[in-house]
Amino acid sequence: MDAKITTEPGPEENARGFDGPFLFCDYWASVLNLKDIVNLRSLSVAGFSLEVYRKILNRPSAGLPRLGYYILYSVLSPFIIIWRGVRRLGGSKPAKAETVYKRDAMKNMLLEHALRIDPKEGGKADIYSDGELIAPGVVNPLRLRASASLFLARYKVFLASAVALGYGALIGPVTSLFGAENVLVPYLGILFYPIVFVILWLMFDDILTAIVAPLPLVAITKIVHISQGFEGFVLAVALTALVLYLVEWFFIPRSLPPALYLYVNDDESRFFPYRSGHEPYWLEGKFYWVWRYVTLAPAELMKFWEKDWERIEIWVRADGEQRGRIEWIVSDWHYRELWYKYGAFTGDHARAVHDKFLDRSVGTDEQLTWVIDLDMDLVFHCPVVRGIYLAEGNRLSIWRRALSILNAIVRKRRRENPEKFAKKLEMFEIQGREFLDDIPEHFRMVTAGRLLGGPWTYWRFPHGAKASRSVFVYGSLADISTDPESVSDRRLQIKEPG
Repeated sequence: MDAKITTEPGPEENARGFDGPFLFCDYWASVLNLKDIVNLRSLSVAGFSLEVYRKILNRPSAGLPRLGYYILYSVLSPFIIIWRGVRRLGGSKPAKAETVYKRDAMKNMLLEHALRIDPKEGGKADIYSDGELIAPGVVNPLRLRASASLFLARYKVFLASAVALGYGALIGPVTSLFGAENVLVPYLGILFYPIVFVILWLMFDDILTAIVAPLPLVAITKIVHISQGFEGFVLAVALTALVLYLVEWFFIPRSLPPALYLYVNDDESRFFPYRSGHEPYWLEGKFYWVWRYVTLAPAELMKFWEKDWERIEIWVRADGEQRGRIEWIVSDWHYRELWYKYGAFTGDHARAVHDKFLDRSVGTDEQLTWVIDLDMDLVFHCPVVRGIYLAEGNRLSIWRRALSILNAIVRKRRRENPEKFAKKLEMFEIQGREFLDDIPEHFRMVTAGRLLGGPWTYWRFPHGAKASRSVFVYGSLADISTDPESVSDRRLQIKEPG
């Protein structure tokens, strides 16, 4: 690659706030170099390769600041956290680190091969690839966008700390009110952690978060309690900085700039991104705008030696009568790609409000933004949708943002009964189609319950994107295929309607 490329984006590209748009490329195909499932011709037309998508968009270099930053941060953290929280509540976006997201020669190459948006009247646009019209009259993605909010996922540790501090602050007044001789008063301190656990479980509807979230505050409290004198103060600052560093390392996801893709759902087109049999066959539209958000946590508690990447995709219909509407939200669960219907996260009233907004904007240039509220558990960082909103402009108002957070805390996640699908899964496994053999045996029952309990409708890579086909001693050689197994196999869709 020529390192002297100096092409700079124009003001309009800089103002977009996302990379792209590009022709769609499968996420796991790019990350794991699964060439057998994609249409390599489509990639060559786009001027890219799976490696380019992986290194620049899906798994770029990223890291944390040095420990010295956290020593200073530990002193100023209460003020910084409050200030950041207020700004995010008001819709302000955090600045991106130049050292991580700088526009270098590789970014410039992306810009050169990006699709061109030709805006038309009525909120539509024609989309061109290297001068060739590939999508006429689709929704203009500059007018109707999609955004993923990580407010709850990023600040839940601090919300949990606030709950713990609030409970601790109440012990003194309660003791004064009932008297120290009251039989219940001594237990207020002893039951500190169990009571905080129950409160957090009710707030976040996640047992892993309820267990882990108070631990940083408990550790910092113990550090401060045992520190004496100036030496103790210095040691407390250093240890507090270490705790905050570990919190950032394990618990705080950071989002990369979103990337926008155009999915052409026409297997006769040279822009179709898949080899036959590997595409999501349930898609009904011809064109989709796919907003891909990738998040990074430098490590997870169960695998502290490697980075933990997660992604969420928002599939917006770009053509037809349903144009502008979210049809699918895609996330991952242990290398399995799960597809959720829009209706899995919205009630009748919310859908009616969204339809009203979209119907009103038909034929206009009114700017709207889909806002997806995301949560993540603190151990595995699996993304969970907690709400879908449609905002005028490019963000929710401060009042709607506050209400969305309250809504995420008050409303419980939608879950399905795992037993409803367990028998079908067991039947497949009896036939030799192991779905969870890449998961340690002692955890399979628990993980199967969490997997089947999610309100998804379809899955891809049901055996895991990293799983390789195994050849067993028993069985006919005629049953063994050298072709890659379909990642969207219709026979394995245990939740497919009908």
